[in-house]
Amino acid sequence: MTTNVGLDIGTSAVRAAMVQMQRGAPVLKRYGQVALTEGAVVGGEIVDPDLVRDALIALWKSAKLPKRRVVVGIANQRIIVRRLDVPYMSEEELRESLAFRAAEYVPMAIDDAVLDFVPLEEFATPEGEAMLSVLVIAAQKDMIDEVLGVVTGAGIKPMALDLQAFAMVRAAFGTEFDVPPGSQAMVNIGAGVTQVAILKNGTVRFLRIMPMGGSSFTRALASAASISSDEAERLKRRIGVLPEGRADAEGDPGRAALTREADALIEEVRGSLDFYLSEAQDERIERVLISGNGARLPHLANRLASQLEVPIEPLRVLAEGRVQTGKVGMSEAELAQIEPVLPVPLGLAMWGEA
Repeated sequence: MTTNVGLDIGTSAVRAAMVQMQRGAPVLKRYGQVALTEGAVVGGEIVDPDLVRDALIALWKSAKLPKRRVVVGIANQRIIVRRLDVPYMSEEELRESLAFRAAEYVPMAIDDAVLDFVPLEEFATPEGEAMLSVLVIAAQKDMIDEVLGVVTGAGIKPMALDLQAFAMVRAAFGTEFDVPPGSQAMVNIGAGVTQVAILKNGTVRFLRIMPMGGSSFTRALASAASISSDEAERLKRRIGVLPEGRADAEGDPGRAALTREADALIEEVRGSLDFYLSEAQDERIERVLISGNGARLPHLANRLASQLEVPIEPLRVLAEGRVQTGKVGMSEAELAQIEPVLPVPLGLAMWGEA
């Protein structure tokens, strides 16, 4: 049995889950989160390293977490994910030639990037040439260095960095990747970042990271209603968006503003799904799993389902029994409250077990 800690450095909070991997379902042993000052993390990128480091120190102290075997999640626009088809070769040969092959497809200087890849499938061209399809991940080195510097500065010893999207897949489908047939989409709406990941046969085939989320709704409501950010944060969770129909709410400028913001987000999600389908030539997306703090906004999931015409389901990793809870020290109500934000730190802690 191994015990890992998954660390999610979000826009509004830092969150960590300690998970024990064992035969059968993994066990959530501890969970903790500490709020971040606004502006410390923007769009998934650390802006104020000192504030984030202090929050990590407080989190590790309050949750009594081990400082080793920690997997850190990243998600921001300085990460590029592209699908690439190459002549069939061994993984060792591909790794040696990856920089050369990715240079044409990755819109950043290869010398300034950390590269990795995930094999997807083998296929043959009409002429019979053996090919290999891979998912290429490129992350800017200075962003990686910033994250590692803050984490190690808090006395934490990370053993790996991982994409938050990959963590969500592990949390949703377990280490055996028992995924239903067809393409599934996962939409994680955080405070500052929304991620759209599409997977098939247990593997992420497409990932888009957008710098919009729950904070965008708060700002829109604060501006429309002429109230403070704190007031808007509380009010948005009470009034929510219109579940369907036009984006105007007569006599309710605040709700109308939230609904317009929701429609802007939904259009970005729709564009991501349409792009994937046009490239993959799949018939349809079977369902969308939704998670993240931003997904708590009343009626947002209903509006998403209505406009996309795709079944929407909340991602509930605890309720579905894929993960057990040990002596985590939280009531059922408290566990239910963290369900929307649990998939990322939980899945990070499951790294290496798939």
